[in-house]
Amino acid sequence: MTKTFKTYIEIILLIITGFSPLLPQPIKAVLVLILFILNLKYAKRLDKKKLFTLGVFMYLFILNFIYDLSNISAVDQINILSFYFPLCFLLGFLISQKYSIKEYLYYYEKVIFIIAIFSLIGVALYIFFPDLLWNLPEYNYYHTNHKTAFLFNILISGNSIVKRNAGIAWEPGAFQFLLNLGLYSYIENNEKINLFRVAIYAMAIIFTRSTAGLIIFLLVTFKIFMDDKKARVLIIMSVLIFSVPIIEELFYQIRYKLVGSYAFNIRLQPFLNAFNIGKNYFLGMGNSGFDIYYRNKTTPPWDSIGQIFIRYGYVMLIYILFTLSNLLKQYKLLFFILLITFFSQNIWFFSLVTPFYFYGISCYDINKSANKSQG
Repeated sequence: MTKTFKTYIEIILLIITGFSPLLPQPIKAVLVLILFILNLKYAKRLDKKKLFTLGVFMYLFILNFIYDLSNISAVDQINILSFYFPLCFLLGFLISQKYSIKEYLYYYEKVIFIIAIFSLIGVALYIFFPDLLWNLPEYNYYHTNHKTAFLFNILISGNSIVKRNAGIAWEPGAFQFLLNLGLYSYIENNEKINLFRVAIYAMAIIFTRSTAGLIIFLLVTFKIFMDDKKARVLIIMSVLIFSVPIIEELFYQIRYKLVGSYAFNIRLQPFLNAFNIGKNYFLGMGNSGFDIYYRNKTTPPWDSIGQIFIRYGYVMLIYILFTLSNLLKQYKLLFFILLITFFSQNIWFFSLVTPFYFYGISCYDINKSANKSQG
């Protein structure tokens, strides 16, 4: 087995342990643990700033866990997430030691592009051959029902197919992150852009019909527009040719997804509730405390920001945002892809995401070295 092949397998595992609804959580945890053990040797490459960042995260996790013990009366009431979250951060640290951010994005894009193509096969099926989808295996994921071809999932509602591209993820809003990160990774690592490749990403993202995804896509498209002359012509032509569906989608987003809509309010209210409740817990409620509170009460927050705040409090949220903000020095668009998605999806602890907390530190060092050499 070649090194490159092993790398692709590792990237695939990082993706599915976070985003695939087909794997039970215990299996995901085992896979993350296996990846952690296999990559332990990269802990020898000590980067003092990354190590300090990891130390702060582990200190906050341990402090929260000690506090959380006051929420339980028996050992079996300890929430396993109190161990899983730190494990994902430890793995993220090792991945950031193993690959440079350029390498990480390069290998990731190669994998996600294939996934994007398969997702469009699913889109073609629900548009042109919807009856075929009802013969696929069915599964439930929390409150949602799906049909799956394993390489893509289709959301269903009652006897209807939800015509949105969910790809390999549990819902379109999560899949948009994988796609937008893939498109960003491609343009970041390639000076000459293959417009066909960009078009594949564009179609896959647009068919998610995710508000956050479309906002991010507009930002990425603007970067392409500014950097590539050939792409400018294609973008302008596409806007003119598809002006009618673009306007229709805009009205759909405004009416059904944005401020004042039902979809917006069902996400906003849990977010506001999390901050209203969590403001009284400086170090957060803890994971067991979170479960106890939300067991018979309001809906928990859907997003990363609310989840971090209510589980781990002010300090963890501020520190996570601080580590991500270091990306602004060299990878501004990547920072906004993460931040916008954090406000809509609970992905902050996924092992695919956690390396970026440490890559921000590397960006700081690169930027500092460049300034010194210029001086």
